Amino acid sequence: MEFEYLVDGALRKIAIEKRDGMYIVHDGDAAIEAEIRAVSDHELFILSRGRGHRIFLAREGDRTLIQSGGRMVELREPGRDGGASAKGEDGAPDGGGVIKAPMPGKVIKVFVAEGERIRKSQTLLIVEAMKMENEIKAGREGIVKKVHVAAGELVDAARPLIEIE
Repeated sequence: MEFEYLVDGALRKIAIEKRDGMYIVHDGDAAIEAEIRAVSDHELFILSRGRGHRIFLAREGDRTLIQSGGRMVELREPGRDGGASAKGEDGAPDGGGVIKAPMPGKVIKVFVAEGERIRKSQTLLIVEAMKMENEIKAGREGIVKKVHVAAGELVDAARPLIEIE
């Protein structure tokens, strides 16, 4: 299979093949053989050249953030404008409904309360993950129906944080 992605804004073409239970990744002239195991929906363990690597993934709109060894890389499909496309900034369909954590982390601050009217692009809360603070913003105007978390709370990926009506 061949793929094209924007990696930190630069176009990269890779090919991946599976052979004898191993993955072979071709990036230009380089080829790397690796064993890849899914630890969870947001974590992979890759064994290559006798070394193990933990890879953390977070999806936000049309981009995927990849973190390994203290380095963060942004991955997007080419031809995308980088906007939130059909989803709101919070990742909920049409910017409403249940807003979920993009990845495991710790809630640093909650900026809204139940019953509060919110505006599009308003910061609702901040979740710290992989030593980065991620602002979770509203995809549309609405009213906060329920706040499921408080500052200092640890959250799993896809855990409901806030409901908007």
